[in-house]
Amino acid sequence: MNIIKIGNKNRDMSANELVSLISQRVPASVQISTLRDTYPQGIVRGDVFTIGSLDGESGKSLKIDINPNSPYFMKGSDFNGSQGVGGIVKILMEGRGMRLPEIKELFGNYLDNNAPPPVEQDIPQELSVTFKRAIDVNTPYDSEHLYLSGDGEILCRVRRYNMKDNAGNPLMDSHGKPKKEFRQFTDSPYPKIPDVRPLYNIPNIIASEKVIWVEGEKCADALNELGYTTTCTMGGAGMLSRKSASRFDFSPLQDKELIIWGDNDNAGRKVAELVQELALNAGAKSVTTLTPPRGKPEGWDAVDAISESFDVQHFLNTTVKHTKRNINLLDDSLLVSRFEGQAPEQKFLVDGTFPLAVPIIFSAAGDAGKGMMTLDLGMKVASGQPLAESFGSTIGEFGNVVIFTAEDDESEMHRRIERLDPNNLRFSYQHELRVVSLPNVGGVFPILQDTRDGYSTSDEFDKLYEQILQMNDLKLIIFDPLASFVHADVNSDPAAGAALTGLLAQIGTETGASVVMCHHMTKIKDDTIINTPEQARLLIRGTSALVDGVRCAFALWQVDEATGRRRCMDIGVEYQRNKCFDGAVVKSNGPANRDIRNFIRDGFSGLLEDRTEEIKRLHSGTNRQIKKDALYAWIATCEREGRALTQQSGADAITQRLTSDRDAPQVLNNLTQRSIDGIVRELIQEARIGKYSFTASGGRKWLGTTEGVMSTGEYEATTATDNV
Repeated sequence: MNIIKIGNKNRDMSANELVSLISQRVPASVQISTLRDTYPQGIVRGDVFTIGSLDGESGKSLKIDINPNSPYFMKGSDFNGSQGVGGIVKILMEGRGMRLPEIKELFGNYLDNNAPPPVEQDIPQELSVTFKRAIDVNTPYDSEHLYLSGDGEILCRVRRYNMKDNAGNPLMDSHGKPKKEFRQFTDSPYPKIPDVRPLYNIPNIIASEKVIWVEGEKCADALNELGYTTTCTMGGAGMLSRKSASRFDFSPLQDKELIIWGDNDNAGRKVAELVQELALNAGAKSVTTLTPPRGKPEGWDAVDAISESFDVQHFLNTTVKHTKRNINLLDDSLLVSRFEGQAPEQKFLVDGTFPLAVPIIFSAAGDAGKGMMTLDLGMKVASGQPLAESFGSTIGEFGNVVIFTAEDDESEMHRRIERLDPNNLRFSYQHELRVVSLPNVGGVFPILQDTRDGYSTSDEFDKLYEQILQMNDLKLIIFDPLASFVHADVNSDPAAGAALTGLLAQIGTETGASVVMCHHMTKIKDDTIINTPEQARLLIRGTSALVDGVRCAFALWQVDEATGRRRCMDIGVEYQRNKCFDGAVVKSNGPANRDIRNFIRDGFSGLLEDRTEEIKRLHSGTNRQIKKDALYAWIATCEREGRALTQQSGADAITQRLTSDRDAPQVLNNLTQRSIDGIVRELIQEARIGKYSFTASGGRKWLGTTEGVMSTGEYEATTATDNV
């Protein structure tokens, strides 16, 4: 993962300072090339670039200075006085609808402090010569594409002109492809863009149910020749922007299933997002955006795919895609009759606990060890080892895993992994586990943020998500903690909570992976005791929309000290604070194991391990020896501490003290007096304990060990209750 940084001193750089830095550091030739790509209708005459306006239509009203040595480089004004130009940033904002962070990303390589300063240079001669060429309807062209109406009427002719140097040799762009320029002709001997810009290949769109959108007529024609119905928008990614979107007519896509195949570059990704929105607004039944396969070069498109004998059909049916649908209540596809045959089986990442391919919240108080538990889960899912257990249940699915941690750096993650895997089994995992420690790679990025236009994903996450979609057999994505990745008020704003859970649901559906967000519980008073999953659910921090919107929520809470001490005594470990927890599924939209699980922290790894079955066995009525040993240990402790027990008599009777003593063995709970009498009798018969009197005339009712202080007459009571 790469996060662009402009040096530490620029971390808080103002917008004006960033604009100035871009103007200073981006080479003049790059700025001119960017200007040309933004406005393909523009023409260069000497040191001036002319265009109709910042909207991009051809004309001479707007003049931009492109002399690198001029103090007015990349500046200009509209002849009619309605628009002004203040550099390449303003051009990209107006012409492409880009925001400042996007422009910063576009020129990131030049803004790095380690980059050499730009070399001022004049406009390349071949560029100037090409721009100066006047084009009309009689100018020879290299290819022509006709935009037709549904009736076959020619709405526009788009002609391509390959760029050449003075020697007649083709010019190449940065991707090694021939440079070209396009002109549109509509009922005029001179280039003119239609006022309403139609889609390409409308007659076939009307006759088809599924349509592919690509960037440019060449790609569209290549796919059309293979039998697919393919369209594009006039001018490609450079001409279609939010500012110009109202001039494009997407109405032929109404009730169609659209597949978007954009070029493999940033401009392609941005225009694909816009096309998706415009197509849905025009009534498209569904829009699916494909993600280029991993490893394809920058600018890779449909023509490249066909030339390399790429499996186009497989790619069009790939799961590496985004799909959005319009809801039409008059569409028969929504009828209940579509649910026929056997319903798909619900698959679980962790049996009965974490469903597969859904959003999940894992909530606990701070310092409970959420990160350790999710890391352990991720390692076991990637290991492929059968019968591995996590969160109290068996791992049900194995595959690739990605963990994003916002708080723990690589050194800490290394220490944790080493404790969880001291035998280095991770080097032979069947699947891949990727751990992204954000403190080491530029800091945290939001997956969801609150903007002026509403809630949206960030550019950083969009780039990473494209990579996530290319990962095969992905089973688990972890974000730890939620608060670091969501820059919106999910604690009090239901709309923010709904936006987040909707996004997580989309990620789960599109990747097929369970998406786990680690989240904090509301802080509670030290003396507050949580006894039920329902109580724990109410303590999950955030608006109710957060828990209501996920498919599953798992909560972890610390038990009270008395319970923790009993459990540690039962299983023979030393009690410490923050050692004993209970956990359970507190919300599920489907079948789930809602039993409370008992977790005790391992002293070496620090991992909370499920000890539920062991504790249950200790409490079961069949394990008499364990109960006998527990009672003997308790009698010895009480004797040593001067608070001896009696078998039946008074307030110090075993049954009474089981309910009042904090260290009473939990394994003895719910025993009848008859059962206790039997265990005491066996201990006396085995000569492990005896009954003693404190006075010569007193009865022998006090229980003590045969080698303890009672047997030697040295017992000293610490309380007066029944000890007189």
